[in-house]
Formats: sequence, structure tokens, C-alpha cells
Amino acid sequence: MVILPRLPTFSVSAGPRSTSSFTGSDSNEAQHGPAGVPPAESDTQMKRVWLNTLVNVWFAAGVCVVLLAACGRDSPETLVKSAREYLAKGDSGAALIQLRNALQKAPDDAEARYLLGTALAERRDSAGAVKELRMALQLGYPADTTLPALARALIAEGEAKELVSEFDSTTLGSSDAQAAFKTTIGNAQLSLGKLKDAEAAFNAALAAKADYADALLGIAILRAGSGDIEGSRKIVDAVLAQPQAPPEASLLKARLLVAEGQTDSATVLLTKALDAKPDYLQGRYLLTSLLIGKGDLEQATNQVGAIRKISKLDRQAYYFEALIASRRGDLPAAREAIQQVLKGGIDYVPGLLLAGEIEFRAKQYNQALDYLRRAVNGAPDSTYAQRLLAATYLRLGSPAHALEVLQPALGRGTRDPQLMTVAGEASLAVGDIPKAAQYFAQTTALDPKDAAARTRLGQVRFAEGDKEGAIRDLEAASAMDPNVSAADLALIANLLRQKQFDQALVAVGRLEKKEPNNPLVYNLRGLVYLTKRDVGAARENFERALKIQPDYLPAIGNLAQLDWLEKKPDLARKRYDALLEKDPKNEQALLALTNLLQSLGGDPTEIESLLKKAVTANPQSINARVALVTFYARKGDAKQALLAAQEANAALPNDPRTLELLGQVQQATGEATLAVGTFSKLVAAQPDALGPLLRLAGALAAVKDYDKAIEKMREAQKINPERFEVSRQIAIVYAAAGRSEQALLEIKAIQRRQPADMRGYQLEGDF
Repeated sequence: MVILPRLPTFSVSAGPRSTSSFTGSDSNEAQHGPAGVPPAESDTQMKRVWLNTLVNVWFAAGVCVVLLAACGRDSPETLVKSAREYLAKGDSGAALIQLRNALQKAPDDAEARYLLGTALAERRDSAGAVKELRMALQLGYPADTTLPALARALIAEGEAKELVSEFDSTTLGSSDAQAAFKTTIGNAQLSLGKLKDAEAAFNAALAAKADYADALLGIAILRAGSGDIEGSRKIVDAVLAQPQAPPEASLLKARLLVAEGQTDSATVLLTKALDAKPDYLQGRYLLTSLLIGKGDLEQATNQVGAIRKISKLDRQAYYFEALIASRRGDLPAAREAIQQVLKGGIDYVPGLLLAGEIEFRAKQYNQALDYLRRAVNGAPDSTYAQRLLAATYLRLGSPAHALEVLQPALGRGTRDPQLMTVAGEASLAVGDIPKAAQYFAQTTALDPKDAAARTRLGQVRFAEGDKEGAIRDLEAASAMDPNVSAADLALIANLLRQKQFDQALVAVGRLEKKEPNNPLVYNLRGLVYLTKRDVGAARENFERALKIQPDYLPAIGNLAQLDWLEKKPDLARKRYDALLEKDPKNEQALLALTNLLQSLGGDPTEIESLLKKAVTANPQSINARVALVTFYARKGDAKQALLAAQEANAALPNDPRTLELLGQVQQATGEATLAVGTFSKLVAAQPDALGPLLRLAGALAAVKDYDKAIEKMREAQKINPERFEVSRQIAIVYAAAGRSEQALLEIKAIQRRQPADMRGYQLEGDF
């Protein structure tokens, strides 16, 4: 029985100007008819309208009745037959509807369960597929048909271990079923890293059917994994020669080509394979990766679109979108896409690595740390993951943790120059200069053209006292780069430090040959002459730099300093005023002018005005805000210093730099309790950094919470056990708390750890 919607009753008054009256209707409906339809102009027209309405409603209801009746009359067998036809056409969605209808009537229909499982697998619902295929097996559907499909679904669901445990010893009756089933077992063993068991399974498949393509490809994968690329290629070529070679053969051939550096050939092969089978996702994944690797981001984007047509919410498509956006430098878009990959807390290692890289590049190091720790846990042998995590620890000021992360890769003899560079930087940061020199030397040995590594090696050798070796390395690094480089600057700086002025001028001369129109060159030469106390030559070179670039601030600053030394402060000021007239928001010029005015004992009101102008013009810059806070602190205006620090933190909320600034001002102005809260936030923002822990410990000691202060200092000590200052502060806090014996024990511990460091004995004398 079909219940029709209640129609409004109506009456029509005589006469051309009459209005309709609808029971239960409002005044608007009475004037305009249902849904705003104008009133009928005559009784006949009105009756025709409602007659048509009745006919349409009855017709629609009748169609529903017919369809429902038709569905109701279909037997489970008819519905299953219809589903088979839909599956044959590739319409798994329609097949699902028919199969679920069939199972409502006959829940124990084994074939319907089997077909539903295969349809779900086709739609990449592996969990649903496993459930239905297991039920089909329990209901007695032939194992030869069901088990190969169930095995594939279990692998797709990530249950390779369960598959092997439950079905490894199972043998099927028909040769085709046995070949398919054992091949899937082999793939499961392969995914578990059990190569011998995988080979045995593939051979069992080939024993059942000698030319079974998927099993041959499994053997080819094993050959390639053992280094026998030629043997693998022969097997793959034989499979490709078969009349109906599976697309996996083209995929494996492409991977072999990539392994040999033939990415263009691999791209062509995959493109042809996808023309023949457009919905082959694995092929599209590899092709997209190759296109991104080649830098063809437009074509890669097109491939992502093709993946979306096959699988709208495909996780790999989101990953590629994130990677493409990252390569284009669009970090917000990359971050948005990678969140879709990691939705639900999934520890997908490539996604975690990319997320970590995105946050690292965005300088969000704490967020990067979270992703990269999880990535290293998921892929403990990934050198790239370890290197990036170590670099993140370095940025957070935790070099000891960086070295700890790198130990597995260093221990297995990884020959990665970038890894050695990070290890060198971390060793340098903890003060292990000999080890740093060793790592940088390894970097340059692995990559002799790495100018940056050779530059660092030169700098480390200077620190070791090997001046001649340092100069050789820096000169070699300088020769590698056709432009002015860090090596050039480091070489000149160290030559000046060694008072080798003539050699420094020679080095500047080499720079001039590289870039004769770079104002930096002449500014550097001016600095060398200034160090030699040749003021005339220095001024001449600074002026030459300004002829090349009139707004070159370093040269303006150096000339202003000379003007000040020559007691020409007005001329010094005019230089900055001229620049600010052209660029009134130039932060560096504003701050340099305030420094000049402060050194001249200038008007504090004007200095304050200039500093506020710098802050207003550059609200996201920390430098101007620090300068303003420092100005107030020097004036002794604690209230304004605190207000400026609070405004800095409000403008850059939770920025470690503003938190540190605010905490320091709070502590300096006697607000130690507030400083504890601020430094606690700083520690939360940089949990593995030494400085924030020491700041917090100092604030805790100021409020006489000595136990908590020592606890934080011990945490700092774990980060850098050799840091003398940390141990010294612990001893001081013990003494402040009246625990002189513990203070002395701490000092003795310093002396044991660093017996050659006289500061430990001096500290004991002070106590």
C-alpha cells in the first residue's frame, strides 16, 4: 500500500474576481496558490491544474510501486545473476546493490558472499572484502575460487603475517588456483622480508603452472634484490612477450630501468602501459614519482588528476599533491595535503617524512620533530630520516641528541656526505673539534666538489690551530664557486684574525675577479684597510661600494663610523637620513641610526621615536622589538620595558625569541613568578634545547624553588653533560639552598669529569 501525501481541499467561488480558499493554508498561499503559483483564472483552469497534479502524483507513486514490486519479485538467484553481469561490465557499484539485496533474502548464499567480497576488493574496501570472503569460505564456496581472492585481500589489508600463518601450507586443487594462491603467499613472504620462503612459494606456483606470469615476476623481484639485474630483466622480458602480459610486468621493467638510471625510458614504457590499462594505479604512482623527480610538475599534476578519477580519495594522490606543492615552494598547500595523508594518526612513513621536511623548511622545528621521530621509528634504517631528524635537533639547540640519532647510520658505515656534514655540525656544537674535523674531511672525500663542507673543514682547522691546512681548504672551496661564497668570507675573516693583512687583500682581489660589480668586495677591502689602520684607503673603498649600490647599508654604516671617529657626527647622521628618505621603513637603517644617536648621547625621545617607528614598520621583526626593550631597560624604565616585551609576545605569540625576551624582562623587573610561567612555555616550545631549561631553572631559583630548579638543571645536564656552566649553576643553587655538602659534591664531580679544566678547582676555592 502506498500512502499519498494529503492534497489541499479547495473551493472555487463564482465570478472572474474570486479568490481561492485553501484549508489549512496561510494568507500568502491563499493569494498565490501553492508554491507561489498564480491563481487560476477560471474554474476550468483550476480543475485542470489539480487534475494534472493528481495524475502526476499517482503516476510517480505507481512507478515506485512497480519498481518496489519488481525488486520484491526478484529471487536471490536473479539478483546474483544480475550482479555477475554488472561485474563483467566493470560496474562494481551496481553489483554491490544487487548482492546486498540478495543477501537480505538469503544471508547464507555463498556465491553472493564471494561476489560481494570481490566487488568490495575492486572498490579497495579490503576489510569488507576479507569479511565477506571468509564467510563465503565458511559457507562452502569452493576454496579454489575463494582462497586466492581472500589472500589478495589480506595483503591489501596489511595482514600478510596472518595470511602466511593461516594458509602457508594450504594446497588447492586446480593448477590455476594453486598458482594464483601460492604467488600471493610468495608476495606476503616477500613483504615480511622472508626471501627464501618467498622463493619457495613462487616456485610452488610455477610447479603448478610453469608460465604463470605473476610468479615469474616474483622470482624477477628476488633476482633484482640480490643484484642480478640482468637475470631479472630476462624474466620480465619473457613475461612481457606473453599474449596477455599483466601490467605488473611493465611496472617491474620500469623499476629496473630506473635502477639503471634510464628514467626517460621508464617513463615512456609506463605511459604506453597506462594507455592499455588506464586504471592501473601502481603504474600511475610510479609514473607520477618519476615526473616529480624530473621536475615535470605539470605532467605530474595531470597524473594526480588521473589517479583521482580512479580513486577519488586516494591517499597516494594526496601525498603527491603535497610533494608537488612542496617542490613549488607552496608550503601551506603542501601542509594541507599531507594532513589528508596522515589523517587518523596513520604512521605512513613516506608521509611522515614529507610532513617533517615541510615543517623543517617552514622553521616549525618542534612539529617537524614529532613527525620525524615517528618516521625514524617506522623506518629505523632510513639514512634520510635520521639525517633530517638530526638536523632538526641541531636547529633546536640539541646537538647531543643529533649525534645520538646519527649513531646507527654512522655505525653501519653509511657513505652519505650530507650525513657527515650534519655529524660534523653536531660535533662542532658540542665542542668536539677533532671529531668535527674528521666528519667534514669525510664529507669532502665523498664529495670533493662540496664547497660548503670544505669551507666548514677549513673553519674547524682554524679552530684546531692548523692555520695552513685551514687556508688551503678555504682557498680550495673558494676556487670551486664562481661567485662570492662563504668560503671566501671565512678565509678573509680568518686571515684578518691571524693579522695576515696582505694575504687578506690578495683574497679580496680574487673576489674582485669573480664579481667586480659586487659592493661586498669593496666593503671587505675597506675593512681590511681599516684593520691595517689605513683610513684613507678604507674610506675610498667604502665610497666605491656606494657608487655601485648607493643604498648598500654595510658601507654606509662603515662610513658613518669613520665620520663619528673623525668627529663629524652630522655627516654620519646625514648618511642614514638620506637612505631613510628613500626607504623610510628600512629596519636596519633605523636601528643603525638609533645606535649612532645612543653612542653620541642623543635625545632619548628621538631615539625612542625611531625605535617605535622601526617596530611599526616591521611588526613581525624581532630585532626592532629587542632594540626597543633594551632601550627601555638601559633607561631604567622597567614598566615600559615590560610593556614592550609583552607587546612583542602578543605580536609573535609563542615565538621562542619573544618568550625568552619576555621572561628575561619579567625576571629583571622582579616578576620572577611570571618569568617561571613564561620560561615554562619556552621549554614546551623547545623541549630539547639547553638554553630554555637553564632560563627556567634560574627563574625557579629566584623564587626559591630550589628542588625544581635543580631538576631542570639535571635535565639540561643530560642534553650536554660536558657543559661546565650547567654544573656550576647546580653547585650555586645547592649553596643558595644551604646544602653546602651537595654543592661540594657537585664541584668534585666537575673535577672528575674535566680534570684538566682549572675552572673546577677555582670554583672550589670560591666556595
